[in-house]
Amino acid sequence: MALRKIYYIIGGLFVFIFLAKLAFGIAAGSISLIELLMFGTLAFLSFAGGYLYPQFKQKDERSQHIRQKGMQFSMIALSVYLLVLIIGMQMGFITLAGIDVIRILVSLQIITVFSSWIILSRKF
Repeated sequence: MALRKIYYIIGGLFVFIFLAKLAFGIAAGSISLIELLMFGTLAFLSFAGGYLYPQFKQKDERSQHIRQKGMQFSMIALSVYLLVLIIGMQMGFITLAGIDVIRILVSLQIITVFSSWIILSRKF
């Protein structure tokens, strides 16, 4: 139970960092949305980890099934993300540097994996 609280505390710290960066970005007039997305993703990761910890602590068939299905869903979603980015960049709708594309993909992948695990853990 103590580890679950630590996840929530770390998530709270990331939310604080997210809000501070947002406030300072607005005050300075230069907000980096990709950086905010990364801190938001880390906060979501921490809260989701705290929620899923008691269920994934056990190494039973249910938790392995949830992990496997969640990874399958996230691979499909990653394919869609890549397709949208490739088409958007080819058509000229999206103009991003390579590192920004990677940051966005990593953030979306983390959000997708943990969201699917949460949904599947509630379903099963």
